[in-house]
Amino acid sequence: MSTYTYREVIEKEQEQLKLRREKLQQEHGTDEQPDWFGIALSGGGIRSATINLGFLKTLNKFGILQKADYLSTVSGGGYTHSYVQATIKEHGDFDRLFTKEHIDAMRQHGEYLTPGQGLWKTLNTLLLAVAFVVSWLMSLISPAIVAGIIYYIYTIIVGFTGNPVAETSGLAMDIEWWSLLIAGGLILLHFVVNIALNFNLGISKQFNKFESAIAVLGLFLYGWILLSGVKTGDRITGSLLMDYGINAVLLFVLGFFTNPNALSFHRYYRKQLADLFLCFSGLYKNMLLKDVFKIDSDKKNGFLAPYPLINTCLNLQNPGGGDKFKGSKASDYFLLSPLYCGSKLTCYVRTDRYVDYRKMTLPAAVTISAAAVNPGLGMYSNKLLSVLMTLFNARLGFWTSNPSVLEKSYAIVWWPVYFFKELLGRIGLSNKMINISDGGHIENLGVYELLRRDCSLIIAVDAGEDKTYTFTDLNNLIIRARNELGLEIRFRPDEQPEDLIRPRPSQVYSKKRYAVADIYRWWEDNKVFNEETQKEESSIVNFKTPKKVGTFVYVKSSVLAPAGKPFLTEAEDRLKYGTYKYKIYHADFPHESTSDQFFDEIQWESYYQLGQYLGADVLGVSDLGAYEDKKGPSLSVDQLLRRFEKGVPLFESPAEARTAAGQDEELFESVKAPEQPVAREVKYQM
Repeated sequence: MSTYTYREVIEKEQEQLKLRREKLQQEHGTDEQPDWFGIALSGGGIRSATINLGFLKTLNKFGILQKADYLSTVSGGGYTHSYVQATIKEHGDFDRLFTKEHIDAMRQHGEYLTPGQGLWKTLNTLLLAVAFVVSWLMSLISPAIVAGIIYYIYTIIVGFTGNPVAETSGLAMDIEWWSLLIAGGLILLHFVVNIALNFNLGISKQFNKFESAIAVLGLFLYGWILLSGVKTGDRITGSLLMDYGINAVLLFVLGFFTNPNALSFHRYYRKQLADLFLCFSGLYKNMLLKDVFKIDSDKKNGFLAPYPLINTCLNLQNPGGGDKFKGSKASDYFLLSPLYCGSKLTCYVRTDRYVDYRKMTLPAAVTISAAAVNPGLGMYSNKLLSVLMTLFNARLGFWTSNPSVLEKSYAIVWWPVYFFKELLGRIGLSNKMINISDGGHIENLGVYELLRRDCSLIIAVDAGEDKTYTFTDLNNLIIRARNELGLEIRFRPDEQPEDLIRPRPSQVYSKKRYAVADIYRWWEDNKVFNEETQKEESSIVNFKTPKKVGTFVYVKSSVLAPAGKPFLTEAEDRLKYGTYKYKIYHADFPHESTSDQFFDEIQWESYYQLGQYLGADVLGVSDLGAYEDKKGPSLSVDQLLRRFEKGVPLFESPAEARTAAGQDEELFESVKAPEQPVAREVKYQM
């Protein structure tokens, strides 16, 4: 099975994207400089999904979404991504996105894990609890298989010398009873002392030392008695030995079918997400990932939507002892896409060739990208958490074939081994199977893959939880881009996010909801093929002065100060009335905890409307209400670039726009804004 480097993957992708542009009659830039345009939607659970729904609705209203080459998403942003991809597949038209029917249905089921009202909601909550308990019990089948095999093998070995357990009054039984008595007495004494000396620092640990010593001694002594055949009784008959042998073999065979991907809570999570975001896509609700984008399709819906980049994290808690990983919590950017899947460390494989990826569905890929709870947590991995999460079935991640190890298109896997790999934190590159989880465990904005693809324009929505506006995800991206790609994301002097977006304590509200940065290249890793070694070798090119290669528009979920109180009554517009109050009585909005995955209608609508206004701000739309029931003028990518590069407004008269841009009439056409309706005393906005 052939593998590919990420450079080869990008080259093949962009060949197909050029064909997409031709078929859709779109042009950005020139053949030499295509001006790739990507939109990135961050992680953040249902909060991020709802904000991004509103944001994309505004972009779609002005014809921008369909002109994007890439749609790169992480976690909650992927929920929205799946809705866009599957709905366009079903209807073949961007105008069928974000309809009132769709939005009403999603708003009413914002509590997607326990949807419904009244008795139905109670039953769904019970279903959630039962589903978790059952999946937890099924996850324990793997360690039970190992324990059963050990028991039968031990019984068979002892059966050849005799059955020491048959002697009820011998030395073995005496030792067993005395061991249990001593251990039980010690634990009882420990219990009493702990209660009496609640705040003592050292006494409990001293008991733990004695208990550990007794446990080890007991195991050795008991093993010696059993294996040495002390006081042996009747030998086990041949037929019984055969039964034990058959049982051991059956358990071993069962281990090939205990796939944690099928038994963990991942399945329930996937189903609930699909029921909310893919319920409008008909036959495409559970479509295969490889079929999401098909440039050779006879129907336009095969390639109409932007090319999907679904970002996950490759977990490497035990990278195999390589010195290059020591001192770091290793991970890698693992891509799931219709053409290729893989990472730089594992290399990439064709999605339609490798069985694990050929059978992967869009809902599965999106759910993996949103697997925030997992024993492997990328750069946030912790050995203690690995133990606890494995034992209590907090395993939303996914085991998939390792492209760097397997040459075949399938893997024969004895799954109980992987239970203990998760338990003990032994996830690494040397295994047949690799563990992938939430893309936010390595880069939560979804921008990294767009930087790899040399996008000239990147619009990224950061809807992650950030109550104190520390811009943690942005900082992580900037550091990784500079050190791993040689790219500097440099915000302009008057566009610093901490000055514009971070609210001051005395003001509470943000001055602006987005900031613009330039992307500069400082160095480049050029690969050259060495004929002697028959391997690719790095050839680093350092630039004396950085060269600009793109524009980055960073959009942050934030709220601007209202100019006054609008005339809103609950009878007139229940949703707007409710969302206006929501910010007043929920000071953490729009950064309520990601653990809150249960949005009621007003909460959902608040975030959804916020997303629409974020999009309006980015485009410079002063009155979004003017376009509430109609589409806006179709904007081009070139116009967007001029807006962010030279400050050319999108909604002015052609003469004014040409003056501001200093450009000739033939080179630029602007669009006129519609006549503004007579506003009420105060405009309503988030």
